[in-house]
Amino acid sequence: MATFKAEVYAHQKKSDGTYNIKIRVTHNRQKRYLATTYYVTKEDLTRALKLKNQKYIDLTDQLVKKYRNICDRAGERIKDMTVDQVVDLITSDNGEHFDLDIVDYARKYIQKLRDSGHNGNANSYEVAINNLVKFVGREKISIHEVTSRFIEDWIRWIALQPARTNRKKGERAQSLYPSQLRAIHNMAKAEFNDEDMGVIRIPYSPFKKVKLPKIPVTRKRALDVATMRRFAELPYTEIMQPGKNRFNLAKDVFLLSFALVGMNAVDLYFCTDCKNGRITYQRTKTKNRRADKAEISIRIEPEIQALVDKYRDPAGERVFGFYHWYSRMDSFSAALNYGLKKIGKILGVEDLEFYAARHSWATIANNEAGVDKYTVHTSLNHVDETMRVTDIYIKKSWDFIDKANRKVLDTVKLNIGSVDEPVYLPKQKRILPKQISESD
Repeated sequence: MATFKAEVYAHQKKSDGTYNIKIRVTHNRQKRYLATTYYVTKEDLTRALKLKNQKYIDLTDQLVKKYRNICDRAGERIKDMTVDQVVDLITSDNGEHFDLDIVDYARKYIQKLRDSGHNGNANSYEVAINNLVKFVGREKISIHEVTSRFIEDWIRWIALQPARTNRKKGERAQSLYPSQLRAIHNMAKAEFNDEDMGVIRIPYSPFKKVKLPKIPVTRKRALDVATMRRFAELPYTEIMQPGKNRFNLAKDVFLLSFALVGMNAVDLYFCTDCKNGRITYQRTKTKNRRADKAEISIRIEPEIQALVDKYRDPAGERVFGFYHWYSRMDSFSAALNYGLKKIGKILGVEDLEFYAARHSWATIANNEAGVDKYTVHTSLNHVDETMRVTDIYIKKSWDFIDKANRKVLDTVKLNIGSVDEPVYLPKQKRILPKQISESD
């Protein structure tokens, strides 16, 4: 068991002749010394440097009593602790004076997401935190301010903000933003609380009392078979600088995604493994949350071989050379969605987004190609929680995904045609006849 004793040491005499009282902590034959806020002179000490001033004896006795009480609350766990763990336990204020700027904490987490390549998640959290800052009107927010009433006031405030769509104002944000703050709050509790050590710096769980609004049903973003065929048959537009036309790029990459079983843009941008007619990659969105790193392998079907060849990375570092034109994934994604908005207007599809390629593959697979839902689920690289343990024992095979994709492509019958960019022919300059000089 840990023991504590107030002591003064001759070699620690200050220049002004005072001594700082130390608390000696002894545990499992190891010692540590804790400074106190108390300073004494030789008049307060015996010749053997023992405390004789009753004032300081009482103060240090109170301090020692506090430390013992903390160790008593730790119970049997104290036996397995090191002396440093004991010191950490008794010097912690147990949350009494702890504070945390939840905005600063969130921004550091967002930066970690960006550093690990999770820009989509980072952007989502950043929008929520920026909205929170706008609600409060300042950049710093103490974690102690985040109460159930605070969250409910925020939700009501979000609902009053102008919306960019025809939906009810802030309908999705009212649930999404607080949910993301809840995730940040839970991370902070996990990091700064230590229940085993009896240290609870963040004791509140304000989100338990708040009923978040239900997220409205997401509009269906899938294109039907007829629209997919029209999409593939759209003619390219002329370009002045080959490879820079966002209309043509968006069309090609959307078709690549669809024919590669809904491969996300971020994975098309970063993937590096293309061997024996297959693209193998780890899905960026979920690879850090799964033991198998969310690995999947998709066979390149004949319909898109020309597109794969067209965008092949000339440097050989990645499968595709998109990063040569767009140094950042965000810029690449923005270019795709810019081009898709123009394509959507032609096809009569409102607010066409890149993710529609993935939705379209899944919907056509199940509704038109006769692919069962479980196969669609697995082909999209999702995990069935009820099968997680079983999956450990089953060797991975991509055959059923290849068959499902083949059924989808046979159903749609894409007619992509030539993938050559049209040559830009500038209009001929009009040549004016020479003016006849007076001498002529």
